[in-house]
Amino acid sequence: MIRICGLNKSFGTHHVLKNIDLEIGRGKVVVIIGPSGSGKSTLLRCINYLEEYEDGEITIEGQPTGRKFVEGRSTPIPQRELNRMRQEVGMVFQAFNLFPHKTVLENVAMAPIDLKNMNRTDAEARSRDLLRKVGLEEKAPVLPYSLSGGQKQRVAIARALAMQPKVMLFDEPTSSLDPEMVGEVLQVMRTLAEEGMTMAIVTHEMRFAREVADTIVVLDDGRIIEQGPPDKIFTQPDHLRTKEFLAKVLQVN
Repeated sequence: MIRICGLNKSFGTHHVLKNIDLEIGRGKVVVIIGPSGSGKSTLLRCINYLEEYEDGEITIEGQPTGRKFVEGRSTPIPQRELNRMRQEVGMVFQAFNLFPHKTVLENVAMAPIDLKNMNRTDAEARSRDLLRKVGLEEKAPVLPYSLSGGQKQRVAIARALAMQPKVMLFDEPTSSLDPEMVGEVLQVMRTLAEEGMTMAIVTHEMRFAREVADTIVVLDDGRIIEQGPPDKIFTQPDHLRTKEFLAKVLQVN
C-alpha cells in the first residue's frame, strides 16, 4: 500500500531523514518508535507531503504522493494530483484541530461536503455513523469546548475517517491527553486495526504498539536501525540503540 524509497529530508543544514526505505502492506499496522528527535513525526508527515522532502519517492498503491522520479530526478507532482492523494490519506495529530465554532457533527461532515461534493444529508448520515463508531453519537450537536481531550481526539479520528481514506496516519495521538483519556482513543485505533485499515502510527504507548502492530520500525538519528514483528523487537532487538531506548521507555511505563 505504501512504499518509501530513498527518502531524505533536511531542515536547513540539519539532515533529519537519511535514505529511508520502508514498505507498508495493505491492511497492515506499522508502529514507528524511537527517541525524541529521531525523525518519527517528520517521516509520517512526509507520507502525505505535509513536509516537503528533497529526495526520494513515496507511493500509495503505486501513485506518487508528493514527488516522482522523472528522468532519474525527484520532481514535485502537480498540485491537483497532490490534493487528490491527500483525500485518500487520513491524519490524526497530537492537537485535535477541531473548528471551535462548529458542532461535532459539522466538524466531521465538513470535508466530505467541501472536498467530495457530498450532499449534506448523506454527509451528516455518514458522520453520525462514524460518531457512533467512536462512541460519541450523542455529542453530535455540541461544540468542541464541552468535550474532554479524549472525546476531542475521537472526533478527530471520525473526521479523518469521513473522507473514506485508504490509509490512516497517527502522529502521537495520545501524547497530549490525561492518562485516563488515553485508553478510549487507543481502543478506537484497535478497532480500526481489527477492521483492516492500513495504518502508520507514531506513539510512545509501548504496550499498545506491541498489541496492535504487525511491524515495529525503530528510528534513530533519522535512520531505520531495525524493524520486525513486535515480539522480536521487544524481546530480542538486534541494535544496541534499540535496547537502550526500550530499557528507558519500558522502565518509565
